Amino acid sequence: MSKEEKTTALTGYVNGGFFPDGMEQYNWMSHYGANMQQSDSAYPFQSYDIANETGSGRLISCTVFPGVQTVYNDLNMSHCGKTVPKNDDIIEISYCANGRYECEVSNQYCFYVSHGDLSIGTVGRRESGGSFPTNRYSGLTVFLDIAAFSEQNDFAIRDLKIDLDRILRAALQYPRRFILHECPEIDDIFRVAIDAQKNGEASILKLKILELLLFLGKTDVESLHDMPAYLNHAQAKLAKTVRQLLISDLSVHLTLEQLSGKLRISPTMIKKAFKTVYGESVRAYMKSYRLNEAQRLLRETRFSVAEVAAMVGFQNPGHFSAAFRKKYGILPGEYKNSVQFEQ
Repeated sequence: MSKEEKTTALTGYVNGGFFPDGMEQYNWMSHYGANMQQSDSAYPFQSYDIANETGSGRLISCTVFPGVQTVYNDLNMSHCGKTVPKNDDIIEISYCANGRYECEVSNQYCFYVSHGDLSIGTVGRRESGGSFPTNRYSGLTVFLDIAAFSEQNDFAIRDLKIDLDRILRAALQYPRRFILHECPEIDDIFRVAIDAQKNGEASILKLKILELLLFLGKTDVESLHDMPAYLNHAQAKLAKTVRQLLISDLSVHLTLEQLSGKLRISPTMIKKAFKTVYGESVRAYMKSYRLNEAQRLLRETRFSVAEVAAMVGFQNPGHFSAAFRKKYGILPGEYKNSVQFEQ
């Protein structure tokens, strides 16, 4: 192939993906309201560092087929989403591998997805924003341009019998979002797809995306649909107010009854709202939060193990050491010595 022929053949490479002349790919970057800097690339994958006032993370994008883009999210921040225009021609398929995602809908209520959940909808449909209540989210998003995929991948639709109409109906039919919870087939597909995206294995990623589309086009998938947990804005705000009260002074242990008295809201309502937003009970969340904060203090400060234990609310250093070892597999003193040695 001559240099001129290669140049012609490569026309249409945009952001690491091949598109025939005149075809534009969907701008997935419009979904992120944060500073993004490209870090490296290895066709067809592009990596980006992302950051804002709430934290940082990493993104990896890939144009798998004309009309199909994937974005791997590895985020440690409370929010980075941005409202995008409604577009019923683009289907957004998102799988949560770790953490939690809160999506605001029509400025009236919120729904939540967590580990193992798959959500399907069209771009910009009723959503007005999103956040990560636990400051942690990782997962894979697939943007499917129905028209572009249909035009350029006829072999897949005809020979593999991918039912795009059924997938589009799932994205449009429900008044809120199509959600799959705890689906082993989906977990298996995305586990391999995420590894392929992270490791730059394009061929494996292509196979997994085709497998995903085949699965979602099955006649029985709709029977697996499960409505996600919804809260109105007042309930979501209540959960976040409770969390702020709990973490403002870790040396203090506020009971549900004390929180109820402070907020003049029943303990039952507090428990329900908190678990919906954060995915676990107040007690379980705070135990994990205390240990995470202890790990940070041991790593970043010169406080002793006993001092750190008291600061995060453990009155008994022995109980603190046992809990720390159970969570991290190492005693706090050993951890502190190891990170100081590294520094």
